[in-house]
Amino acid sequence: MSVDLTNIGHLNAKPVAASAVIGLVASLCCGGSLIFTSVGLGVFYSLLGLSRYIPQALAAGAISIVTVNYLYYRHIAKKGASRPIALQRTMFVSTAIGLLVMAGSFIFMEWLNHAIVHGDRFLAHPEYGQALIKGVPNATLLYVAATFFALAVLWALPFPRFDSSVLQGDGRVRRAARFAVLGAGTVLLVGVLLDASSKVSGTVSGQHGRTD
Repeated sequence: MSVDLTNIGHLNAKPVAASAVIGLVASLCCGGSLIFTSVGLGVFYSLLGLSRYIPQALAAGAISIVTVNYLYYRHIAKKGASRPIALQRTMFVSTAIGLLVMAGSFIFMEWLNHAIVHGDRFLAHPEYGQALIKGVPNATLLYVAATFFALAVLWALPFPRFDSSVLQGDGRVRRAARFAVLGAGTVLLVGVLLDASSKVSGTVSGQHGRTD
């Protein structure tokens, strides 16, 4: 299925670049142990235990990418410089680029670390050796796939200057769908935060147990 680029509008380099940078940073926070090791910070990275917070890092990256693009294109739409529908499509494309960069770089770094560099150690474990992508556990792939739900959340956020003809006839359905998506996004975010809280509590409890 081909994409009609004439209906997408002109991609602005600023939000695209910002989205790509955010995606790279988010992916390297938990998938870049090789990078930290190569610059002599491997021990520091291990002490931080960032590999335990993969869902949180990916969620933070997805939220940041959505926020950057939403605020940027919402500001342009309010100025009335371009057609809102075309701007919204451009916003989706820019956001998707950032999410793809984050997903691609994270999966690549995880694969390189667990299947190539340290394959002899990790591939012996079924969760790594029998995964859909060797070296990347299937649960981790689900976390990565879940970040694309951010596109649905972006769709549900209010965007100014919609044409009345677009909303006519199904306004209630659209509003209900938007509330449902935002509600699901809130539930997912709360779940991620609770998961992080439980991990932090477990770490603190473990430290107290060792010092007693």
